[in-house]
Amino acid sequence: MPTDAEKWLIYILGPRKMQNTLLAAFLEKETGIPCLTDSPDGFSSHSIKTQGEVMLFCDCLAKKHAEMLALVTSDFHEQPNLYPVLYNVSEDIDVSDELMCAGVWGLFYDSEPPENLVYGIKAIQKGEIWLPRQLLSSCLVSLRRRENLTEPEQDLLSFREREVLQKITDGCTNDMIADNLCISPHTVRSHIYRIFRKIEVSNRQQAAAWAFKNIPDK
Repeated sequence: MPTDAEKWLIYILGPRKMQNTLLAAFLEKETGIPCLTDSPDGFSSHSIKTQGEVMLFCDCLAKKHAEMLALVTSDFHEQPNLYPVLYNVSEDIDVSDELMCAGVWGLFYDSEPPENLVYGIKAIQKGEIWLPRQLLSSCLVSLRRRENLTEPEQDLLSFREREVLQKITDGCTNDMIADNLCISPHTVRSHIYRIFRKIEVSNRQQAAAWAFKNIPDK
C-alpha cells in the first residue's frame, strides 16, 4: 500500500461547506495530502477521477451514520483504491460488526480533537484500521463470540440481508428490491455488498446458488 502523500487524496464529503473547507485546509497542511470537498447529494464514488488512493471522509453530523455508511460503501467493492472514513460520529452508536463488514477504514467521534484525524490518516496510509478504543474493543469481543458459536449458515446474515438475498434469488433488480422493501437504492447496494462479503461470493448467480443450498425452504 503506498504511503507517499503524493499518491493519496482526501475527499471530504458533507453538507457543511465552510466547516469542511476549513477542515480540508487543516488536514492538507498537517498531512501534506491534497484535500477536496463535496456535497453528499447525488455523490457517486465513480465520480472521483484519480489513479491514487482516496480516503473518503464522510461527515456524519448532519446525516445519520447509517446513511453515510450506505452511501460510501455501496460500490466500494468495485473500487479497491477507496478507503471510507466516518467522522463527527455520535459516541452512542453500536455498529462495530456493520462497520467491519462494510470495509470502513476509520471512524472518529464528534468529540475528538482535530489532531486525532491526523494520527488516523497516517495510520490508514500504513494499511491500519483506525477506530476509537472502545469501538475496537467491541469489535474484538464480537469476533470472539462469533468464533465460539456454531450457527447455521443462514445466521451469517441479518434479517434484512436475508430479505435482500431472497429478492436476488427471485431475479429482482436493485431498484425493484428498493421499491419492495421501501429502502433506498444506496442501501440495497450496501446490503448486497455485505451479503457478498459474508457468504464469500462475487455475483448474484453465486449468491442465489448459496441461498438455495444453505437457507431452508428455498
